[in-house]
Amino acid sequence: MRTKILQIFFTILFVLVGVWLYYLQIIKGPFYSGLSSRNSIRLLNITAPRGNIYDRHGKIIAGNTLSFGVFMVPQEVDDIDAEMEELSAILGVSKTLLERNYKRNRSASFAPCELIRGISKKTAISIEESRFEMPGVLVKEVPFRNYYYKEAFSHAIGYIGEIDQLELELLKPYGYNIKDIIGKDGVERFCDRILRGKNGGMQIQVDNRGRQVKVMSYRKPKSGRDVYLTFDAGLQKKVYNLFNGRRGAAIFMDPWNGEILSLVSSPSYDPSGALSDAMRAKELPLFNRAIMGVYPPGSIFKIITSIAALESKKIRPDTEFTCAGKIKIGKDELNCWNRDGHGDVDLEKAIAWSCNVYFCHAGLLTGADKIAEYANLFGLGKKTGVELFGESSGFVPSKEWKRVEKNQTWYPGDTVNFSIGQGDLMVTPLQIARVVAVIANSGGLVRPHILKRIGDADAANFKIEPLKLVKEDIDAVKAGMRLVVEAPDGTGNRVFNETVSVSAKTGTVQVGPGIMPHGWFVGFAPSENPKICFVVFLENGGSGGEEPADIAKPALEYWFRNNNGVARN
Repeated sequence: MRTKILQIFFTILFVLVGVWLYYLQIIKGPFYSGLSSRNSIRLLNITAPRGNIYDRHGKIIAGNTLSFGVFMVPQEVDDIDAEMEELSAILGVSKTLLERNYKRNRSASFAPCELIRGISKKTAISIEESRFEMPGVLVKEVPFRNYYYKEAFSHAIGYIGEIDQLELELLKPYGYNIKDIIGKDGVERFCDRILRGKNGGMQIQVDNRGRQVKVMSYRKPKSGRDVYLTFDAGLQKKVYNLFNGRRGAAIFMDPWNGEILSLVSSPSYDPSGALSDAMRAKELPLFNRAIMGVYPPGSIFKIITSIAALESKKIRPDTEFTCAGKIKIGKDELNCWNRDGHGDVDLEKAIAWSCNVYFCHAGLLTGADKIAEYANLFGLGKKTGVELFGESSGFVPSKEWKRVEKNQTWYPGDTVNFSIGQGDLMVTPLQIARVVAVIANSGGLVRPHILKRIGDADAANFKIEPLKLVKEDIDAVKAGMRLVVEAPDGTGNRVFNETVSVSAKTGTVQVGPGIMPHGWFVGFAPSENPKICFVVFLENGGSGGEEPADIAKPALEYWFRNNNGVARN
């Protein structure tokens, strides 16, 4: 009886084992076979060389320079501690740094793990000579992103770095992977998918200990495409150097098609250096003042007030107002910068002398709604659409905004402040470049842009929107802007030269008691048939006709000297 029970038990046991083996081998066999295959095959990513960035003349701005890096293949190392000690002595860096990089960069026992890059050729040779004493250590050529103009181009070009977790989550559907190097700002970021190319890779077979057995397949990486910009590298460097570290921004642009020839924000940073210091600096060198900074425009806004008043038929070019040095608005008084007054002033003189009293009268006649309408028409209060991230919209106030948002009434004093570019009105330097271009090209709103070509293909998104302004109204403003420079008592007379005629407008923005005002100097040249328009802004730079003008003058002289010497007309 006992024997029979044992026979039945073992029979059932064998049947169960047989069923289980059938399930594993026949039913689940393909599944486990796939797991086994994936477990023995590893993919090793090979980064594609990044495309170069050039200026409009083909001068290289950012490119790849081969440098040397030290790597360690974990599976080939006999004594990691001893090898780290020896490498530390040869490289002249701490063992702690090498160990930290090893832990951070190690991905698999067969994959070379980067310990340090940017070593000299002499050091690379020393390590190569010691390779037999340090198995698993190798020297490889690695691409290094070289920014040839350093700080001068950093806000426009940007920089590169390792992808972070948030970026990876957003970009993974587009083929981005952990540890990828991507553009972090500027053109490097905007054109990243063009510049980065297509990575290659290797399929490697490994054993049960993760050690490489053989290379199964290899795919060559495809280099990224080159990008050509609208910038003039020589002008960019010249303008940046003229700032000499002072806080501010400058834009030089073709007024007919919106091609940006120079875009400078100061102070700046070295895009190939460590950014930790720049991030902590109180001067905010990472902040792109040209497109992100919002400031009251001050007297340069009188260009728009003039157009609004002329177009709405509230004034004519020969309309005069008397400036006695101040104007009374209700119970308050607003002073002209010339406390002695300018006397009887027409539009040309008002622009040339930047007479506050004249524009207060013109603004009150025109009304805040009409001024706001033309401010919006000229592109203020919205982004320009330039190919850079982080652009600010600025702000154009209105009666309706003040009523809804502040629950307050709009008073004549608000209109007066608005008409001379003070109060709640905020603009970016790039928006003002667009405003000046409308006057320079006689009525077309351009879209500022910096992309010219991608490889051999034209990338320029040229667009101009006719604003349907009366030509005579624009000509009247142009005449006043010409006198700003050419009249002996014009506010921008120090820019006058015998070679090229410059038309301009100065602006000085009060920012608080005891604080140096902001300074604006904007305009175009030559006065007839303009080839270039410009905006120079200095935070706490004083009068717009002084330090900002002192930056604009040599920059314009440089550009005309190097562009076929356009004659004065």
